[in-house]
Amino acid sequence: MQTFGWNRPIQDEGLALLTEQYHSWQIELVTVPSGVVCQCYPPDLDSFLDAGEEYTDYTSALEAAHAFVDREIAIRALLETTHEWLWQGLISEDEYWALTNFE
Repeated sequence: MQTFGWNRPIQDEGLALLTEQYHSWQIELVTVPSGVVCQCYPPDLDSFLDAGEEYTDYTSALEAAHAFVDREIAIRALLETTHEWLWQGLISEDEYWALTNFE
């Protein structure tokens, strides 16, 4: 039997270790063969979003989930604001795409 973070035993793959609310998002930490993954559910979707990373301990997975949610909230706020500016004619379409291109 393996243990990850806080000496919590991990016995079954796919077992949700933790479910918590964070900024209205539901975060689930789930075991996989190589450790723990985080699944983050936004309040307006039924399916989860994640960064596609696996973590070897519970604490790292939870910290990564919090950072992921914080980043997604910031991106949504930026998109909503720039869309509103575009709609109001405060920025051009080129400026909109320059501000919202995350490549």
